[in-house]
Amino acid sequence: MYGTYYIVLLSAAVLVAILLCFNAQRICSSLNIMDIPVGRKKHSAPTPLMGGVVLLGAFVPIALVCIAAFASERWLGSLLIWVGCVSAMALVGLGDDRHSLSPRLRLLISFAVFAAAAAVDPTFNVRVLDFNIPPLTLGLGTWWLAIIFTVICCVGLLNAVNMADGKNGLVLGLSIGWMAILATRAVGPLLPLIGLFAAVLMVLFVFNMRGKLFLGDGGAYAIATAIGLLAIMVYNTPGTHTLRAISADELVLLFVVPVADSFRLTYKRLRQGRSPMSADRDHLHHHLLDIFGWPKGLIVYWVAAFLPVVAIVIIGISYADIVR
Repeated sequence: MYGTYYIVLLSAAVLVAILLCFNAQRICSSLNIMDIPVGRKKHSAPTPLMGGVVLLGAFVPIALVCIAAFASERWLGSLLIWVGCVSAMALVGLGDDRHSLSPRLRLLISFAVFAAAAAVDPTFNVRVLDFNIPPLTLGLGTWWLAIIFTVICCVGLLNAVNMADGKNGLVLGLSIGWMAILATRAVGPLLPLIGLFAAVLMVLFVFNMRGKLFLGDGGAYAIATAIGLLAIMVYNTPGTHTLRAISADELVLLFVVPVADSFRLTYKRLRQGRSPMSADRDHLHHHLLDIFGWPKGLIVYWVAAFLPVVAIVIIGISYADIVR
């Protein structure tokens, strides 16, 4: 019975996502969230910024039904907070897609959303850093210091994902891969929502690769929030054979490529006296496009992004065998 009900919910999420994507032009035109090809933008026609709309319309309502139906008392509050944060940041991104919010305002709202989650629920608060290779534990001291660290990590990932969203399929491919890796470590109560989220992302991926829609800030913000907070939830659950379901070093390597590229871009722009949020063609995906073309550059980016965490997982398994 559980399986049948979940399949119905999953199918409904996919169907709603498909219907929204097929009507992207009409919906985004009415909401005034179309990406117009001017200046450095090279797409040929106005394109719907549909990511936030699809996640709010297809994922969030059905996720709430799924939580009400299946979540245990232990996970009910945490999962509601997770969906609430995803919804809030999707709305912030959609606001930016339509009104071009100031970077300061977006940053303040992002800090407030992540700080509220970390302060209200310890499931979203990183108090201790546990590394597997080498075995090392670092405490973050006070509760407030832990909240500040958690918020900086989440906002950093959000900005990295937003900066990486410059070529069709890039962020969505990364996100589907991240969800798949986290699913291998997640506890059972998280898996239904991971499945729902991944299914909606796959629909977006198909339409995005065909150039029918872009994620926009609404989609990028929602995806980064969902994955960042999910990673913390998985990190704060015990592993089968280790202290944590996923170690701090594995999480660092999971996100290292887009995050490192965003740090490089921020540092370089500040050195040049420009805003860290200013646009240019110095992103990693731009360099890969120039060297390999597209979609070959897309594949190279994915390989570079996922190879480090796959390598450390293999090394970790070998290390555990040696220790035993």
